[in-house]
Amino acid sequence: MDRPTSLDFFSEIEQVQAPWIGGMIRLPVFYYDVSTLAVQFLVPINRIRQWLPSPRMQPLRITPWHCVLSISALAYRDCDIGPYNEVSIGIPITLDEPSPIFTGILHPVPPAPKVYIRHLPVTTEIARQAGVEFAGYPKFLANIVFEQNGRWLRCQLHEGDQHILTLTGREGELTHAGRSRTQPISVRRGYMLSSEWIVSERLQCQSRGSNDAQLELGNHPIAQELKALPLGRLIGYQYAPQYQGILTPTNESFKV
Repeated sequence: MDRPTSLDFFSEIEQVQAPWIGGMIRLPVFYYDVSTLAVQFLVPINRIRQWLPSPRMQPLRITPWHCVLSISALAYRDCDIGPYNEVSIGIPITLDEPSPIFTGILHPVPPAPKVYIRHLPVTTEIARQAGVEFAGYPKFLANIVFEQNGRWLRCQLHEGDQHILTLTGREGELTHAGRSRTQPISVRRGYMLSSEWIVSERLQCQSRGSNDAQLELGNHPIAQELKALPLGRLIGYQYAPQYQGILTPTNESFKV
């Protein structure tokens, strides 16, 4: 696959070669061609707290009773470890100090929000092994298929013959979005590990309307886990057809 003509996003960033499974891997990992379909739902804080492996993790409080669950489907069409697809299920958090009530409504979301990664299925073994070994991500192999029918996009996620979820979104008007970053949080051997995912400027459509995105849950244990929360109102939907990204190695740790 031909790479995008402009690689300015990666200019002057030096990568190092790290030994891995009898070979080498370049760090940070460069992602040259990515698309994302993502949704955010209101979920009860008291249910989400059961998911969090540390009392130091504080869900972002959208209301006194609700926080956010984020589901993102990503197609990495070209990156340093080869093409693969991924679905991230995560909870935006702060550490130690609770966020103000009505964060995202009356108070701004942190400029580089921390997101505890609950599940992270991927489609290739190298992506699974690298994520687990370098950062403790909860990755497992799954079947993740993207389809487009007119202005509708769909991502189907299965493990074996069990349906986990299907995420569908409408391609709306694309507008410019600036560079952004998040800090994925994983847990390994009693420590919370933080990396950084930096995303280039891009064209993106956004919506808060439930008519523009839909989530269907299957019969897999992860789907049952999501149904038990339960998921509330959809409060955000984004689709970005093409951008670039950089994933850093683990750069900070916190005692659980």
